[in-house]
Amino acid sequence: MALLRGFVDVLFPPACQVCQTRGDFPLCAGCRAGFPLIRPPVCQKCGRPLRGPPDLTFTCIPCRHRRTHFAYARAAGVYDGPLREAIHALKFGGRQALAEPLGRLIAEVVATDPRMRVDLVVPVPLHPARLRERGFNQAELLAAEVAGYLSIPLRPTALRRVRVTPAQTGLGREDRRANVRGAFGSREPLEASTILLVDDVMSTGSTGIECARALRHGGARQVVVATVALAVLDR
Repeated sequence: MALLRGFVDVLFPPACQVCQTRGDFPLCAGCRAGFPLIRPPVCQKCGRPLRGPPDLTFTCIPCRHRRTHFAYARAAGVYDGPLREAIHALKFGGRQALAEPLGRLIAEVVATDPRMRVDLVVPVPLHPARLRERGFNQAELLAAEVAGYLSIPLRPTALRRVRVTPAQTGLGREDRRANVRGAFGSREPLEASTILLVDDVMSTGSTGIECARALRHGGARQVVVATVALAVLDR
């Protein structure tokens, strides 16, 4: 079987799961180099990129006027270009092999941020109906890669989605908040832990806020959020 697989790979080399370049699986160097990664300075609360010197310490004005329930959030890159395509290929194209390089991006952000010293990794959950439809939870795949890379325990069942919510795509800020309000619950005692909440994309932060609220109610001392990408919206 291994010999046959090797023969097939010679005839049909595995391809990049984003651009289909042969021989680069699951992600080619060209797509990886095209990821719009976020560099300092960033908002100390939501992680959005800011203008200024790299050592600038600043909290953006919107974050000063809202309660988030999470301590801070970071993303590896901006939701655009090849990074957006890679997330779509994972989430909607079923190309689960992309969870490894995308999860590694999150892990690198966490490993280099001294504030992100966490006890447990928890993914944003899908509702069971949505999970049956898709067949996998992309946030859980990413969280597993992060936990493995950083040697931090993974708690995939710490959160549950208590109701099905429509997709957030196309909704305005207030509608996004209303859409996920009360949609999550904690189902495991979290023993005053600091939790790393993992998801694929953060836009308004509404999902992170509601998940963090549920985790705090479940006993978490602090919640920090890490995602592959950040959708930079007008605010």
